[in-house]
Amino acid sequence: MSRSLPSIRPRRRFPALAAALALVAAAACGDESSSSDAGDGPPTITIVTYSSYVLDEAVQAKVEKELGVKLEVNATGDGAEALSAAILTAGRPEGDVFFGVDNTLLSRALDGDVFAETASEDLPNLAAIPDELRLDDTGRLVPIDVGPVCVDYDQQWFTEHQLEPPTSLQDLTKPEYRDLLVVESPVTSSTGLVFLMGTHSALGDGTSQFWKDLVANGVSVAGSWDDAWGAQYTVSGGDRPLVVSYASSPPAEVVYSEGKVTTPRTGVVEATCADQVEFAGVLRGTEHPVEAAKVLNAMLGEEWQASLPLANFVYPARPGIEEPDVFAQFAPRPTKTIALDPKMIGERRDEWVDEWRQIAE
Repeated sequence: MSRSLPSIRPRRRFPALAAALALVAAAACGDESSSSDAGDGPPTITIVTYSSYVLDEAVQAKVEKELGVKLEVNATGDGAEALSAAILTAGRPEGDVFFGVDNTLLSRALDGDVFAETASEDLPNLAAIPDELRLDDTGRLVPIDVGPVCVDYDQQWFTEHQLEPPTSLQDLTKPEYRDLLVVESPVTSSTGLVFLMGTHSALGDGTSQFWKDLVANGVSVAGSWDDAWGAQYTVSGGDRPLVVSYASSPPAEVVYSEGKVTTPRTGVVEATCADQVEFAGVLRGTEHPVEAAKVLNAMLGEEWQASLPLANFVYPARPGIEEPDVFAQFAPRPTKTIALDPKMIGERRDEWVDEWRQIAE
């Protein structure tokens, strides 16, 4: 498989403090005009985000023309690293809009006082977003996309070995799946963090025993999504036919093969999927609050939302957006997913990660 595929996912690894501090140092020493504008041209609105974020060029051009702004992307590190830097520069931001907070870090983002409240009348497109995705009731962060984290499986491997793939989280602990699963560490990977939070949401008090049983059943723990998918997953030449990845992995496998793959080997165990919701907001202290709010509203609009599946391999937060053919064929949006409670995660995330480390490291 092409190594291009992993490049769309490392955005969600857990933060490294050193990297965050490096970003802040660069901000302090860099060009102070990053959010200001030279001359009498249109104001520049900078979207601060993670390094693998892709802004569709056609959408960018249309939004720039309609709003009378110039859009720039300040993309560095992964989402959590970018958030760490934004927290440390709260009130004196390096941009105007931030994208990339997910529901496992929502409470941290809000507690960091990074974002300005945006009035509902400035976000008419927000009315189209389902209430269940609008997890911030303070008016600072709005949901942009959903990327379910799931157990994926190599369909070819299971066919060749005449073994039925698992259909639930609990199945993963059965003897027939011994030494077949690779997961990412929630300490170093936010894909792994979402999966861990999903097991707590789905299994409740049985989560600790579930992880003990997984360890006894030979689960492999990778440091990153890159390692899990790119090195250990059988589709990539590894020896593990079960991997924690995304519901959108099958179409990504096709698109990034540059025509070499027409039918993906990867399937999705839908009962294991936990929704990773990504949010955006206006940065507190922006020099262009009015224009930033307009861009935020555009991110919720039909055209921006329609660009997300092929640009970033996620599902739009806005309902009714027609899926690209490759998504409709190979990755219809999971109808039932494990809901993550950001308040509960904020209260117990560190406790659950510490408990996991005692079991699995």
